[in-house]
Amino acid sequence: MQRFRKLWYLWVILFIILFSFHKTKVNADMGPKPQITVVVKNPPNGEYYLDLLTRDKAKYQNLESKIETYNKEKLSILQEYNEDFWHPALTQGTKAPMWGDLVGEKKLNHMIHVFGYMGVPDDFKIIIITPDNEVIVTEVIHKETFDFKVTYDYETGEITKENIQVSYIAQFLMSCIPTLLIEWVVLICFGFDLKKSWKVFLCVNILTQIYLTATMGTVLLNEGLINSYFIFFPLEFAILLFETIIYAILFKEKSIIRRICYGIVANVISCLAGFVLILLEYSVHHLI
Repeated sequence: MQRFRKLWYLWVILFIILFSFHKTKVNADMGPKPQITVVVKNPPNGEYYLDLLTRDKAKYQNLESKIETYNKEKLSILQEYNEDFWHPALTQGTKAPMWGDLVGEKKLNHMIHVFGYMGVPDDFKIIIITPDNEVIVTEVIHKETFDFKVTYDYETGEITKENIQVSYIAQFLMSCIPTLLIEWVVLICFGFDLKKSWKVFLCVNILTQIYLTATMGTVLLNEGLINSYFIFFPLEFAILLFETIIYAILFKEKSIIRRICYGIVANVISCLAGFVLILLEYSVHHLI
């Protein structure tokens, strides 16, 4: 009981350290930019146009290079639309540049419309100009993640957002399971008896992986891949110190030097693996 009380105190210290790293944001204009993907299920047979409605000021014109390629009648409807200060973002403009396509791209039985860059709105509506030039407008949708995906059923009007909880669970499993396997193998290589050390080993790794998922997962979903890499090494370094101290104190077999060496080696190896896994987790998020 005393050993796990010490573990709890050390976990609180780690929480404070990692929380300070989590609050650090990187605002450089580099790497992937935010985007909104609209998946249209059961699309109509004829040509329709889809744009995002925003209340942001139309400072940047986004269609100047493509405007001649679109149907003039449908484009005119979008250019004139303004209801309660909501206007089409791609067609009439945004507060910052944004790219996209009113027509979209067909994949299997769906149509995919992608809008990206710094002008992507946080709150938006979907506006559709049907093949018969009728106007369909959805309710307000809040962009919840850096790369946000929403599905619109053209036949029913139903809107389905991506499942953030599933993304977090997938990230946790993809990070935790490889880490446990790697550090377990290193534990055996250092000559530790798993029967004597498994409780501390398991508790420490699960706790740190939960927090790593909560911090890294949040940054990955809300701020993108580049920002998650910026905080990855500070977080991993804090975890290395935390786990090494715990192993030095709570492991009772072998010398304290070997316990410290185990903590360092195990975390360095799992850190290198985690660096690759971030990209895989980011890719999995796009598939969910």
